[in-house]
Amino acid sequence: MSREHSFVDAKENLEAWLDLVPEPNEDVKTSEDEGGVVLLIPMDSLLDFLAKRIHGGYRKLKLDGQGAFVWNLCDGKRSVREIGNRLRERFGEEAEPLYERLVVFLMDLRRRHLIDLKSPEERTVTGV
Repeated sequence: MSREHSFVDAKENLEAWLDLVPEPNEDVKTSEDEGGVVLLIPMDSLLDFLAKRIHGGYRKLKLDGQGAFVWNLCDGKRSVREIGNRLRERFGEEAEPLYERLVVFLMDLRRRHLIDLKSPEERTVTGV
């Protein structure tokens, strides 16, 4: 595959992501400590029994400032594009390359089952 072809594919895939709506997993809780936002992820696998005894019922994932900002905007109502616009307003150049970084972050959250990505038609209707 040529470099130019892969760039076009990546750009088209990025465009497809911009209309998706991230919705948080309802089981994930948030906490704040002196360093920022921490996601509390329930340990509900049978394989987690030992970790539960040692660490309690949650895995902890600490988010940096941009990550926490994005997490708080993942409400099932805003699209990736809208979140990106807010991120740019808040962090400016610090957020660049904006959508590439945002999509990678959201892909990681999705891989960890912390969010689901909905089409615009599936967006949460309450409070829109």
